[in-house]
Amino acid sequence: MAVFLRMFMFFMAFSFVPSFNKYMIKSMIAKELYKARIETGQVTPLDPQPTPSEKQRTIKISQEINNKNRPEVIRVTIEDKGPNQDLGESASIRDTYEIDYMASGVVGLVGVPVRVAFDSGAEPRLTFTYDVNELRGIPERNLIILHEDPEGGSYVQVGPETIEYNAHTVSVDIPETGTYLLADCYQWYTAWGVDMSEYAYDVDPSEVISNWERECDTGSIMELVDRQWAMANAPVFHVSTPEQLASVVYYNNAIERYDLGSDGLYLYLEEDIDLAGYDWVPMGWLGPQSNAFNGTVDGQGHKISNMSIKTPYNNHCAFIGYSTGVEVRNITFENAYIEGGYYAGIVGGEIYMSKEWENVRVSGVIADASGEVGSIIGREAYLHFKNCEADVISKKSGSSETRLEYFSHRQEVIANTPATEDFQLIKNTDGSVTRTESDKDFMNLCWHLEADGVQLLQRGADDELTYDPNGIFYTYKQEGRQCLMWLEAYTGETYTRVSNILEY
Repeated sequence: MAVFLRMFMFFMAFSFVPSFNKYMIKSMIAKELYKARIETGQVTPLDPQPTPSEKQRTIKISQEINNKNRPEVIRVTIEDKGPNQDLGESASIRDTYEIDYMASGVVGLVGVPVRVAFDSGAEPRLTFTYDVNELRGIPERNLIILHEDPEGGSYVQVGPETIEYNAHTVSVDIPETGTYLLADCYQWYTAWGVDMSEYAYDVDPSEVISNWERECDTGSIMELVDRQWAMANAPVFHVSTPEQLASVVYYNNAIERYDLGSDGLYLYLEEDIDLAGYDWVPMGWLGPQSNAFNGTVDGQGHKISNMSIKTPYNNHCAFIGYSTGVEVRNITFENAYIEGGYYAGIVGGEIYMSKEWENVRVSGVIADASGEVGSIIGREAYLHFKNCEADVISKKSGSSETRLEYFSHRQEVIANTPATEDFQLIKNTDGSVTRTESDKDFMNLCWHLEADGVQLLQRGADDELTYDPNGIFYTYKQEGRQCLMWLEAYTGETYTRVSNILEY
C-alpha cells in the first residue's frame, strides 16, 4: 500500500504542470518505479556482485549480453589501462535492463544498461560491442556512452568516445563505478531541447522492429496492421475498420516514440467497428521503453463491439492501457471482455492528467482482475465522468458474479470513505477564503477547486490558512458554471473531503 500511495502522490504532484518536460517526468517515474520494486522485494539494490575472498589479479573482464528484448549490445568489457593493471576483487559487469528502471527508460537507449564495478585505484576503459544489424537505422557515429550522475539523478555523456567501425565497438575511459549505457545522441539530446540536426538521420520507423514488438504480445494487431496507412494519416486518424483501428494501436505502441515533438494522437470513429474474433491488446503501455496513449478518442456516436483483451501490459488491461492525458467522448463499447491485470476497465487501465470523459457508455465483463477495477477505468486521478453509463459484470475464479457499481476504483473508494468537516472554510468580504485549524494530522492537505465537477486546482494547504480563488473562478462564473471549493486530504487510496463546501 505504501508503494501505491507514493506513486499516486507522485503522479498527482505533476498532474497540473502541463509545461513540465515529459522526458523528465518519465525519468522521475522510472526512478520511483525502481524504488518501489526494491521495497516490494522484486529486485535487490544494485550493489557489486560478490567476489572471491582470495585476492587475485584482474586486468580485464568481459560479459556477454544475451537480452532478446534489447539485442543491440552483445558484449561489455572493462580493462584496466593504468599502471596497476588490476581491476580488483570487486570487478563485475551486470545487465540491469528492467531491474534499474531509470536506466532502462533513458531516451535513445541502445541495448541494455550495465552496472560496472571495480576497486579504487583502477583506471578502466569501458567497451560496448554492438550488433550493427540491430541498430534499427541509428548511424554508428551517433553512439555515445552515458553515465548516471549519482548527485543529479540524471545521465551525462562520459566522452570522448572512440568508435571502431570495423570491430563495432564504442570505448571510453570511465572515472568511477556505476551505471553506464549506450545511447543515440540524436534522440537523447533532442529530447532535452538541444539542436542535434547535424546527427539527424532518415529512417522509416515502420520498417524496423519496435520495442513494443520485441517486448510485448501484440495479439492480432500485426496481422491486421496497415503500416503505410498509419504513417500517412498520423497523428489524426479517421477510423472505419478493424484494420485501421489496429493500425492506430500499432502507431501509438510502436512508432510514436520517434516523433519527439508530438502532442498526442487523435482517433475519430467514422463507423461502428466489430472486433469479434480478434485478440486485441491495450493501446498505450508502461515499461522501460514504453509509449503512453495521449490525445483524444472521439467515437462521434459510433460503437466498438465484441472487443476482447486478455493480454495485460505491465498490469494494465483496457482499450487504453496507460495514459498521461487523454480525453474520451461520444463512444460506446458493447459486449467487451477484459481479462486479468491490476488496473482494469473497459476503456482505461491507468489514466492520469485527464479532466473529463463525456458520453462514454460501456457493457461487458471484466474477469480475474486483481487490483483497482472500474467499469470504465481502473485507476484515474480526478477525472470527471459526464453523461456516462456502464453495465459491466465482474467475474473472479471461484466466486460469484457481481455488477461493478462505479466507473472507477477511485469513485468506489470515495463512496465508501465518509467525508468529514474537520476544518471550516470561511468566505471573507473580499472573496478570499480562510480555513480553521484542526487537532488531527492529515496527509497532504489541499485546497480543491472545481467547476461543474471538473477539477480546476489542487493546491497544498498545509502551510496556507487563506487562499483567494476569485482569479481561477472568474471565467467559469461568467459562464454560469457551478464553482465549488473545499479542503481535502489523502486518506488511504485517494483524496477525500475534510471541510465544508463553499459555493461561488
